[in-house]
Amino acid sequence: MKFIYLTPLLLFSLVFTSCNKMLDIKPVNRMMPVSISDYESVLLGGYPRVDYFMKTELMTDNIYANMNIIANVQKDLDLWFTWNPSKQSDGVETDPYWGQLYTSIYYANSVLDNFNERQPASGEKNQFETVKGEAYALRAWCYFYLVNYYAEPYSAATVKANGVPMPLSAKDVHQNTQNNVREPLEKVYAQILSDLDQASSFLSGKKSINKFRFDATAVKALQARVYLFMGDYEKAITAATDVIVNKPLSDMNNMQARIDEKTDFYAFSGNVGFIDGGDYKNEVLFFTGGTANTNMYYHSNYMFRPSVELLALCNRPTGGRDYRRYIFSTFYDLTTPAGKQNGPTLYNMYAKQENPCYYIGLKLGETYVIRAEAYARLKQKDKAIADLNTLLTTRIRKGEFVPLVASDFTDATALNRVLEERRIETSFEGGLRWMDLRRNGKPALSHVYKNGQVYELKQNDNRYLLQIPQSEIINSPNMPLNP
Repeated sequence: MKFIYLTPLLLFSLVFTSCNKMLDIKPVNRMMPVSISDYESVLLGGYPRVDYFMKTELMTDNIYANMNIIANVQKDLDLWFTWNPSKQSDGVETDPYWGQLYTSIYYANSVLDNFNERQPASGEKNQFETVKGEAYALRAWCYFYLVNYYAEPYSAATVKANGVPMPLSAKDVHQNTQNNVREPLEKVYAQILSDLDQASSFLSGKKSINKFRFDATAVKALQARVYLFMGDYEKAITAATDVIVNKPLSDMNNMQARIDEKTDFYAFSGNVGFIDGGDYKNEVLFFTGGTANTNMYYHSNYMFRPSVELLALCNRPTGGRDYRRYIFSTFYDLTTPAGKQNGPTLYNMYAKQENPCYYIGLKLGETYVIRAEAYARLKQKDKAIADLNTLLTTRIRKGEFVPLVASDFTDATALNRVLEERRIETSFEGGLRWMDLRRNGKPALSHVYKNGQVYELKQNDNRYLLQIPQSEIINSPNMPLNP
């Protein structure tokens, strides 16, 4: 596996002659880090800088295939869109998502191994604690993704189910090159929470360096996400509130001047994506996962597009014009040849040309829908609807927004409305739609593809879990596989 770096100082391999098969990890060179700054560079090399979640969107109801597009699709994308039991092409043993996440864990563990034995000088304490806190946060982040790809969703019925291998030291690369063990789901989640507590403790009060690195606020947002996925709604509310009280939402009305000047069709095209409009970037807490303006959904000649259903949620007949429709709409006249070919949807979040941007990993809008969902599941619909109204005030054109009224909803319909809003707000961000479908009942889905063939994912289908990659099956032949 090729490592992606941010600085030229990297990296090292901690005596690696024989350690080249632990969970797809391979050493890079033999530079030995010594100082805290060296280890900070090691950690920066561990942050994922390639996509490790966008293909999961292909398995959701957020995507359809526009068959009017004549461009060919990469073969491996077919495997995701049609829910092939294996996402690895013939002859390919490695899974880049599994490999990328375990590589990041290895880097985090390398830092923690050293820092748990190191006493920093007084002048180094701030840097030491910042780097150590980030290492814990990065490890927690990666394990969260791994269990939400390769294991069952967390519930009282699944806590003893197979989770994922969980090395907590870089030395495991020597000890466990063969016969890795899947830890129980509850043990992996307990480690995620422990790591986040450590990260929060070390990063509390520290100045944020940039949005490509974890800080205390991003850690709180991740804690809120994890608690929501575990069904611990009170703690999800507390963690989300800690974020909400310290950061304002972006008001998308600030984009209106650009829209008026450029018109709908040209407002977010070329070198300006939706995220570049107004002050929306200020709402992002953490960027991750590679250069987003080359993603597989952004180009007018690409086949896979945001679903019409997703766009329709942004074009409700009542309640005012939703700015988020600009993320998904082509604004083509569908009666023209160009409109018929390009269809109604396109992913416009990021610039289509050279202005680089990384994917959104965490943002303030997610914390609002986390808290709203937690309130709704606790049958506190007044508070849930209040959070939606706060969010929508910044998403709907000024003067047109009609606030939602809690008394118009039952507990069940309030939850459904929150989940709809969550779907819009977090679409294509961090792979959350696939994870949400998994934790919310694994519903039946269908995709229409080439020659009109219909592919189906049945309710509770085994393919809601990604399969352990072939490389790991070879290394660990006794490891239980997913059904």
